[in-house]
Amino acid sequence: MIEAHALDAGYDGVPVVTGLDLTIAPGEVTALLGRNGMGKTTTMRTLAGQLPAIGGELRLGGRALRSGRADLAARAGLSFLPDDRGVFPRLTVSENLALARRRGYEPPVDVTALFPVIRERRHVDAGDLSGGQKQQLGLARAMLAGEKAILVDEFSQGLQPSLVRDVLAAFRELAAAGVAVLLVDQSPDALVAAATRVLAMEKGSIVLDAPAAEVRDDPQRLLDFLVI
Repeated sequence: MIEAHALDAGYDGVPVVTGLDLTIAPGEVTALLGRNGMGKTTTMRTLAGQLPAIGGELRLGGRALRSGRADLAARAGLSFLPDDRGVFPRLTVSENLALARRRGYEPPVDVTALFPVIRERRHVDAGDLSGGQKQQLGLARAMLAGEKAILVDEFSQGLQPSLVRDVLAAFRELAAAGVAVLLVDQSPDALVAAATRVLAMEKGSIVLDAPAAEVRDDPQRLLDFLVI
């Protein structure tokens, strides 16, 4: 479980996110939606330890997370895939995967079956992959490393629609095994269709928190938070 209590987050001491209370439970695939600049990426980066919190408390699995320490968050079982795909360009695909694997943990998803390209190009430097292939490698790394929680910013970028559906099915399988999953994407339709819970942000605050089934039945509820 990922928890944020009274979280203030931003840059150079200037908050973008204020007073955020958030819980992402194991078993959930949570969609975090909103227009650009509303605080989604800031929230993700702070939860993952890439950005120090300005105030508030973070917890993972009931234990406090030290703010601004991505290494400790990763060691505790949280993986984060940023929108720059998060791969090591000078290492091979196989080396990237080896670095991501957690000792003693085998995810319920076979990433080489989900992403055949990472098996086919295992000896290629990650920097020589196409954008979509880098995204697949980044997603595979996140799935291998995220024993307790997986956060992904812009998860579908560079992926063809059929693969998007397969990736979302894999995240549901991971969630069913007890992983807390939080996904951000600019194209909400496929994400809302597969999610179990939907959050929407506006001006650094959560303004919608609803079961995904309710949002699917009434898509107008999201429109004000997604359209400029």
